[in-house]
Amino acid sequence: MTVTASDVRRLRSMINEPNDTIWTDDDLMQLIETAACMDKYGKAPDDYGWVPTYNLYQVAAELWLEKAAKVSDEFDFSADGGNFQRSQKQMMMLKQASYFESRSKALGLHLKQYPVTSAGKLGWEDLEYKDDIEDYEAGLT
Repeated sequence: MTVTASDVRRLRSMINEPNDTIWTDDDLMQLIETAACMDKYGKAPDDYGWVPTYNLYQVAAELWLEKAAKVSDEFDFSADGGNFQRSQKQMMMLKQASYFESRSKALGLHLKQYPVTSAGKLGWEDLEYKDDIEDYEAGLT
């Protein structure tokens, strides 16, 4: 798998980490490699001819959650006439995680539709799954 420097720069921009004080480029490359996904031609990462494609939004969401966890112990307080809302930091990080999670690719479902080539002499009535559907629907009442 080939993660490019461009992928790392883009991820750094997404997570607002311009330098490697927290995550090195190698750390980010490893995280990006774990998010390999199906390419635009429908090929999985293990398939021959797969074009390197990564779900950077998923990685960004995970990193924002990690950042939020690191500041989870910060609390709000008032001192010397000032009001310090440090919990806002975690709330905003969680919003960023949610935003990037919503933009990431769905990973749990991959459907392939196969057309019915012959329905038989009775039409669709004799397809195998029809009885299962009728039994299921009968059990709903």
